[in-house]
Amino acid sequence: MWAKSFGICLLALGPTVSAGILGQRSSDSFSLYAYGDSIGGLPLYYADGNAVIANHTPDNATDVGQVAFTPGSSGPLVGNPANETDTSGKRSGSGSFKNQQLFVPSANSTDHQVGFTASASSDQVTSKFIWYGHFLLVETDDGEYTSLFYAKKNNSQEGAYSLQWNITDDDEDGEYYSVSMRSIAPSNA
Repeated sequence: MWAKSFGICLLALGPTVSAGILGQRSSDSFSLYAYGDSIGGLPLYYADGNAVIANHTPDNATDVGQVAFTPGSSGPLVGNPANETDTSGKRSGSGSFKNQQLFVPSANSTDHQVGFTASASSDQVTSKFIWYGHFLLVETDDGEYTSLFYAKKNNSQEGAYSLQWNITDDDEDGEYYSVSMRSIAPSNA
């Protein structure tokens, strides 16, 4: 009950948290899951360098797999293929990607796609991830903690969404859903 109330309270705070219990995850491996309207804990996948959330292994990518993260020494989340099965029973850790850092686009970037990289460019933020309990946040340049993750419908694959960051444009077509990223799997997983 407390976890549900906490999640509702965090969502009520909006996308910015200015204070609270913040810190780094332990050294244990973990996966990330997206929660939001109509999205109840979809796992995060690596799909040819892009971050995708889906209820099954995305089939429109060459190098694809559910991601298991280990925190880096200075804040990056380093991902490798997980050895798990997706909700359809298909093995989700078949990707060949290795030691890929999760990134969100920087404030200067014109792209909104969240993805993975071995070596971050100036338009990719990899070292400012912070935890509020099991919620993943990003520290801004002015020291605020934000969660500006969005899921964009993938029109070519049912149940799959492209993970986006900082969508500020009007969403007239209803393609984007605000989501929070958590390190807790849904209870039905």
